[in-house]
Amino acid sequence: MKTTLIVDDLTLVVEEPIPASPVYAPAEILAYAVSAAPQDSRDPGDKALFHTAQENEIPLNFAPQGQTWEPPTAERPYSIIELQDLSRPEARTIKVARGNLQALEELCQTNRLVRKRIQQAFKDYTPAGFTPVAIAIQRPNSPWRLLGVVPMHAMRKVKHLSKAKAEFRYFHIWDWPLRVLHWVWVVAIIILTMTGFCIAEGWFLNVGELDNGFNFGNLRFVHYAFGWMLIVLMMLRFACFFMASNRYQSFKSLFPVSKQEFQDLITTAKDYLFARSYDGPRYIGHNPLQQWSYTGVYCLFTVMILTGLALYSLYEPTHWFYQWFMPINELLGVANVRLIHLIGTWCFCIFAMIHIYLSILAGNVDRDGTIASMFSGGRWLRKGVHFRDE
Repeated sequence: MKTTLIVDDLTLVVEEPIPASPVYAPAEILAYAVSAAPQDSRDPGDKALFHTAQENEIPLNFAPQGQTWEPPTAERPYSIIELQDLSRPEARTIKVARGNLQALEELCQTNRLVRKRIQQAFKDYTPAGFTPVAIAIQRPNSPWRLLGVVPMHAMRKVKHLSKAKAEFRYFHIWDWPLRVLHWVWVVAIIILTMTGFCIAEGWFLNVGELDNGFNFGNLRFVHYAFGWMLIVLMMLRFACFFMASNRYQSFKSLFPVSKQEFQDLITTAKDYLFARSYDGPRYIGHNPLQQWSYTGVYCLFTVMILTGLALYSLYEPTHWFYQWFMPINELLGVANVRLIHLIGTWCFCIFAMIHIYLSILAGNVDRDGTIASMFSGGRWLRKGVHFRDE
């Protein structure tokens, strides 16, 4: 039943209605939703509902009774209209309310089970910015009954940048110290990886003059220096957790443990795997998959630092600082420590490729400013989209 209608610069999408009870059919709910519009309405939403009914050949057997349409107000966020069922001319008129779901749930005194059922059914539409248009009816001498909701989504095509701000909200996410650390981290990892592979393979010994025997020592010094830079960066990063200006950079962002976050983790992983992240749950900061990935990266950094210091302690086994890391060599064996350090390097290479790919995917498919946010610190996010961590 999904249909799309373009009205001027608006693209409107209408999905199949979600009944509040199996008793009500989606076609019936849509028919009431279309008939609840005022006569000769020029509202794009009303046009989209009517277009959906036409496309699906849904009969509209209801006629408005005079000037009974009452527009929504601030106190009553839904419209009301009286309709006559043309298939049963002898029947009395029916009142139809259309609008805010929560307000109509209160009007109909909907029980908790029905509310939860609608919320669960609408959950898949929320991340993509759909709005639930609720429909309720009241027959003569009967209470109001909630029929269901029609998922609708409207997106305006911005032709001029001056008009774009009205459609987006700005969120400051990453503080400048974190952004600086991120890019210094990038440089440090690149140099550590390159020098690490040279040390592991030994081919660097063949570079330069044959009578210069200290090339390998210079290489190890560069690796050692940037290794200490990595240690300092880790210390500064953990300090930033305590000075974060928002929750997206706090310690809690490393450990998404709620049931909803685990469900979103699985959904996001599937969306990334099939390059369809637009349909996934939305987060202002990092989504659960990213959060656990960065938690794993910090753990990997720790392992690399410990094994690196353990390997260097072989050259300074009596030094007061390095002697603390000698037990690692004795426990695992020097060969195994080197192997773990090398495997960690390859893990960084794999992570970097996936990280760059997914960042480009998010920036070009979702248009959410993921890459730009690591330069500016903020993101412009479209209005009307629900974010789990807002």
